[in-house]
Amino acid sequence: MRRRLGLAALAAGAVSLVLGLGACALAVEPSAAPSAAPSAAPSAVPPAASAAADQRAAAATVREGFAPSLAEGAGGAGAATSERSPVPVRVSVPRIGVESALLPLGIDPDGALQVPDLSEAQSAGWLTTSAVPGRPGPSVIAGHVDSRSAPAVFFRLHELVPGDEVDVLLDDGTTVAYSVDDVVRVSKDDFPTQEVYGPRPGPALRLLTCGGAFDSATGHYEDNVIVFGSLR
Repeated sequence: MRRRLGLAALAAGAVSLVLGLGACALAVEPSAAPSAAPSAAPSAVPPAASAAADQRAAAATVREGFAPSLAEGAGGAGAATSERSPVPVRVSVPRIGVESALLPLGIDPDGALQVPDLSEAQSAGWLTTSAVPGRPGPSVIAGHVDSRSAPAVFFRLHELVPGDEVDVLLDDGTTVAYSVDDVVRVSKDDFPTQEVYGPRPGPALRLLTCGGAFDSATGHYEDNVIVFGSLR
């Protein structure tokens, strides 16, 4: 299901990001909905829109985020402990100039992954129901690709290549060092839920944002950019 980003795809994605500044929304589990909504646009569907447009907007709201059925179990055995678990507080991605504090992200009642408020678009967030970095299972970090006025924390995420470094600082002073294994851009209709959230025998990293073309009709991006990483 993975496909590596080609030069043409990257160029198209970069153009769409510049022209379609808005909030990032991420895909859901396919069984929960047919697809996930791209990022929020500078303005919502106008009140005078047709009934069909209103229905599309409502469906997009339902499809935002990630279904909790896999996300909540992503931490696996590594997340269960009688002692207090350390918490990731910062992520560093030198190749693309990211030095960001990590906000705690949960899951909304509608099953969507919470994303940072647009006022904090320069900060990424860690899904608190995913694995603690360095422990078995995928640790999920998500961020906006842009805001309504400027590029956001993961604007250049698509530029990463295998071998690039990603460091996650925990609040106990430990730094967990990852290496990028793969970078893909996928349609939100084909989001690889199992690959992102499914159990892993060892520590794994997932960095998530939006990408691809910006759909002005829905006010969202059509794709997700996903970075897969493992311990260095």
